[in-house]
Amino acid sequence: MNYSRLKIWFIVTFTLVVIAVVIRSIWQIVVIPTPGTMLIFIPLILALLAIDALFAYLAINPQKFKSLPFLIGITVALTAGLLAGVTHFVRFIISPEAEPILSKIIGSCVVLSCISAYLLVIWLIWSLRKAVKG
Repeated sequence: MNYSRLKIWFIVTFTLVVIAVVIRSIWQIVVIPTPGTMLIFIPLILALLAIDALFAYLAINPQKFKSLPFLIGITVALTAGLLAGVTHFVRFIISPEAEPILSKIIGSCVVLSCISAYLLVIWLIWSLRKAVKG
């Protein structure tokens, strides 16, 4: 069975979401062009574009998941996304919008889970790489 239509469907679906988030992020940079905004949204945009490209690449050629450049690309994209998230969290905690204690608790839980997930994914990627290589 030929899965090319299904692959294209997955790529288009994911790319549409990425385009929407990238447009919204660029809009945020244009509306509030501060260094802090740029520090959050530029890595976020780059991470989203890289993840979209990696997702499309994996959908087209799933055997390449074992290649070192692909794994490095995933790692770089995840790192940029985590950097943007942690930067946003640090700026959020000191802002007036984080006045209620529940906002700080929720934000802390989200950042801690993101850091934990990041470490888990990095460990999984590189341990799979070792298993495939060795």
